[in-house]
Amino acid sequence: MAPRSPDRVFDDMMNNKGRGVPLRKRFTANPDRNWLLAIVLHSCAKFSEGAQLTDLEQSIVTAFRKNGLTDEQIKQHGKSDKRMPQQMRNEFFPKRFAQLDVKQSYTMRDLAKDAPGIVKSVLAMPTVTQVDVAAIHAGSASLADFALPSRDLLREHATAMTVALDPEAEAPSAAAPPSSRITIKASSFRCIDRQTDSIFGPSNEPYWIFGSLGSGITVTTRSQIFGDVDSGESRTFTSTDGCIWGQNCAAQPLPDTEIGSLVSLWEHDEGNVENIRKGVAAAFAAAAGILTATGVAAWVGAVTAGVGAVVVWLLGFLDDDHIADQTFVFNRSVVAKQLPNVGSSFNVTRRFTDGDGDYQLNIRVARAT
Repeated sequence: MAPRSPDRVFDDMMNNKGRGVPLRKRFTANPDRNWLLAIVLHSCAKFSEGAQLTDLEQSIVTAFRKNGLTDEQIKQHGKSDKRMPQQMRNEFFPKRFAQLDVKQSYTMRDLAKDAPGIVKSVLAMPTVTQVDVAAIHAGSASLADFALPSRDLLREHATAMTVALDPEAEAPSAAAPPSSRITIKASSFRCIDRQTDSIFGPSNEPYWIFGSLGSGITVTTRSQIFGDVDSGESRTFTSTDGCIWGQNCAAQPLPDTEIGSLVSLWEHDEGNVENIRKGVAAAFAAAAGILTATGVAAWVGAVTAGVGAVVVWLLGFLDDDHIADQTFVFNRSVVAKQLPNVGSSFNVTRRFTDGDGDYQLNIRVARAT
């Protein structure tokens, strides 16, 4: 079966029919995290009109171009933005951003003003877990006291965020030694229940996208496509696959600022793998520039969550199916206190489900030096 055209993808989503139904559901269920998507589409629309771009709008278009998207592809996303009915915009985006159109300008200064409200709204989402790191380290609480989203919430939203920030991060005693090198890597996953709406056979072909942001550093990788995965089966990532922090899975120092990591699970149908890589890299490159807009607390998490929505849009138009994603926000001292010695490690397990596909991912965090 030939891939659907971008216009067909948009029509299905706009009319809420066929394979456009789950894609639209992703956006209507999580409007607060779609703020960055609104700005991206707004920038593409102005570019398609040949309008003068602001500093922020130009930075987004430049990031897309530098990461392999053609002018025609950028204009296609702009065309979709201009075709979107106001009612649909109101469902998809926070009120402030649902009103953007090609006649308006949106600058870095505007974003800096809006940032505190964006952070507040993103952190108030029902699928966000904020861990009291200080209480855990003081022994007055345990990780089990901070409940992760229920399966019902995950099924409804197909996204979640865990925020674990050490309030003592600035204290020298709390920071990891500068020479410490860390790897954060997916080790394996288990298919609890395969995606049943796949039209390409009885088994799924999932793949994972990993992206991290911190101190102006971006790391973006895509796993291999795992073929013939059925319910109850597990797969293991190779030594150079599943890299979340550390390009090519090599141990690297963690920055001393907040770090945001996005893990996204997809079912491969007809999407072009190279275009998928370009789309993800473009989304993270655009976000890297936006990180400089403000120093508001938890801004990295809000930006990384925003990237998640952009990735869902871009890859949805490349005709692959989004299953679920999760965002992790942490800082170096949180990891340092869990990894006091060279060679120490700990594991994190998270569930990815949209009510159809259901997967469990295992992540290993290790200190190499």
